[in-house]
Amino acid sequence: MKKLLILILGLGLILVAGCDKFEKPSGAYIAKVNNSVISEDDFHKEISLIPEWARKNFSGKEGKERFLQELINKELIYQDAINRGLQNDRELAEKIEEFRKMSLLTIVLKKEIEEKAEVTESEIKEFYDGNPENFKTGEEVRARHILVDTEEKANDILSSIIKGESFAELAKTFSMDKGSSQNGGDLGFFSRGRMILEFEETAFSLKKGEVSKPIKTTYGYHLIETTDKREGSQIQFEEAKENIKNQLVKEKQKALFESYIETLKNKTDIKTDEERLSSMKLPWETAEQQ
Repeated sequence: MKKLLILILGLGLILVAGCDKFEKPSGAYIAKVNNSVISEDDFHKEISLIPEWARKNFSGKEGKERFLQELINKELIYQDAINRGLQNDRELAEKIEEFRKMSLLTIVLKKEIEEKAEVTESEIKEFYDGNPENFKTGEEVRARHILVDTEEKANDILSSIIKGESFAELAKTFSMDKGSSQNGGDLGFFSRGRMILEFEETAFSLKKGEVSKPIKTTYGYHLIETTDKREGSQIQFEEAKENIKNQLVKEKQKALFESYIETLKNKTDIKTDEERLSSMKLPWETAEQQ
């Protein structure tokens, strides 16, 4: 099984490389299978696809001979498939079309999104200088929260807090988070990376004693009060630079993608059948009924 896996990983591009050799024989070769030749360039191109962990299996004289034999085996299988007429198989045509479609998607997204989402050193430095609170190590906050299922409930409770009612008592009465509600919603001290992103960003941005507006997460709507803070040490720019760059690139890519899709939609006639979509059965729903 391991040898088969190595063969599959290392000997890709059967349709592309194999077809070229089968139809266009050349002079020099290190192996020949009927009219198809395997050249030194073919050998180098395909062995370069072998992952690093598997390369030791094809090193030295015996390794090269073994790899050449696997190239020959691949060509034998390919020619047998051609002889059987499987190149006209409907399943193959569908796979080729899907590969073509995904390849075109990849190319256009690279041109429209990846290549345009460049981030300069000055942009990285500007973000670092403008968000010092994001670059502290060991920084912790202590917060409490009230979790409810609707924004309306959260706003009603917030009004009560503004009027002077106890956050802790309201948490005991209304919070859906039973793990913290009996402690007045207290979550104790926590550092960055411990809570869901929207919750964490809000808790760290609040001043001590400040209560947030309703914050929506996958759990519902939260009211958050930061009750204490422990200052951490500042992470130096050079240490933070790569992470900032990755974050800014992702943000630019997201904005570019949304703009690109919106541009396409604006010049395209799109119709959807909501009724048909709603009545459709998903494959797993159909299977469950049987």
